[in-house]
Amino acid sequence: MKLNRLAELLGAEFSGPADLEITGAAGIGEAGAGQLTFVAGPQYLKELQASRASAALVSLDMPAVPLAVLRVKNPKLAFARVLELFYVMPYRSSGISDRAVVGRDVTIGAECSIHACAVLGDRVTIGDRVVLYPGAYVGDDSVIDDDSVINANVTIGHATRIGKRVIVHAGTVIGSDGFGFVTDGGRHHKIPQVGGVIIEDDVEIGGNCTIDRATLGNTLIRKGTKLDNQVHVAHNVTIGEHCLLAGQSGIAGSSTLGNYVVLGGQAGVSDHTNVGDRVMAGGKAVIAKDVEAGQIIAGYNAMPIRDWLKVQAVLPKLPELKKTVARLERQVKELQDKIRETE
Repeated sequence: MKLNRLAELLGAEFSGPADLEITGAAGIGEAGAGQLTFVAGPQYLKELQASRASAALVSLDMPAVPLAVLRVKNPKLAFARVLELFYVMPYRSSGISDRAVVGRDVTIGAECSIHACAVLGDRVTIGDRVVLYPGAYVGDDSVIDDDSVINANVTIGHATRIGKRVIVHAGTVIGSDGFGFVTDGGRHHKIPQVGGVIIEDDVEIGGNCTIDRATLGNTLIRKGTKLDNQVHVAHNVTIGEHCLLAGQSGIAGSSTLGNYVVLGGQAGVSDHTNVGDRVMAGGKAVIAKDVEAGQIIAGYNAMPIRDWLKVQAVLPKLPELKKTVARLERQVKELQDKIRETE
């Protein structure tokens, strides 16, 4: 693609030969002739000057460099668009494989791709341009809306609703039973999990995630939320809009996450906990009580429960205790100085 045409598509300001041919994209250290790279800010100027790329996506305030540039407000976002333009093939329907299994009273929309060994239960509804890769299973009475992609060996249980433009990566299980038991007489008695799962539009779910169905009602993941690989969402959890959950994070039953919540890797949320909008939790953080909106939190330390409860009671007082200790240290020093003067 010519440099000027690429600038037009990205809404970028460009400097350099308008007819420069761009053949692909690569990282700043790997890019070669004909390729486009990107840098997020002036701190990468030295690396950019040493790059063999023919052109670069840069921020609006980037100083001049000895190669063609496309100046944009958000270089990383523009680079994502470039990768889409150069490497993502336009969708073409492959139809329904004669080796797919389709149950009774199934509705399949236009231009779908149902691959070999995909299995659709009874009364399933599939929207337009949906892709089901080999080994995908969709349970009875489930719905998958337009333009969603269900990758290989994904299991979607019965009575599950998947919204538009949802991507589910390989090995994920949506709609398995929630972990609900009642202990009586030395035995654990199963509580039937009769609720469902609702995944709203534009959600992406990584590989080998598990999202449990609700005991009653629905487990809910709202629009725009993204889950990394190996994330667990328990029964009756609600995750708000546009959240980001990193790998191996887990949310226990009946908890609620607000909008734009970010959980670092292996962060955990205790059951029946409410996490407010735009909370950010560091990796391995344990969220054991409600968190108000806008907080940035971190921390993990396992110990005997009685000691832990005592520590939790003291933690909020630590800043004041520190001031008290500092004041006492000053007073002790003053007393020591007076004693020395009288000796």
